[in-house]
Amino acid sequence: MQLPHVAALGCAVVLAARPVTATSPPLDSLRLTLVAPDSVRAGDPVPIVLRLTNVTDRPVEAHFLGREIAFDIVVASEDGTILWRRLERAVVPGILQVRVLAPGQTLELKDAWRQRTSGGEPAPPGRYTVWGVLPSDAREPLRTPPTHLRIRPR
Repeated sequence: MQLPHVAALGCAVVLAARPVTATSPPLDSLRLTLVAPDSVRAGDPVPIVLRLTNVTDRPVEAHFLGREIAFDIVVASEDGTILWRRLERAVVPGILQVRVLAPGQTLELKDAWRQRTSGGEPAPPGRYTVWGVLPSDAREPLRTPPTHLRIRPR
């Protein structure tokens, strides 16, 4: 049996590829902060923003979970009891997003706490502690420092 003759044209494809690293950025490359008002009136929504900032002078690869970036906001009473978590009962798809943040670039993630506990009851006036959590493929998620919020009576 004879094999058909194949004429080969001398072509080659050369792809210039930049190296990709699978390691997480150093812990001091990205800073996660939470922005919220110091106080609000009872019943008013509490706007909360998580800001992830590249604090280096070089691009940094950031890894996120979910089709839409999953982030958590936690509200605790003065005694430390967690009253509400944004991601409580949420299903986060096992999708990994990779974004490159330019030097000094900030990514903002926004939501509002409706002053309700996870059980749906209104949160009473008082002092609360709020912090943010940004899950990723790292061992530990990024966390904001806690901040304090006061709910004033109407």
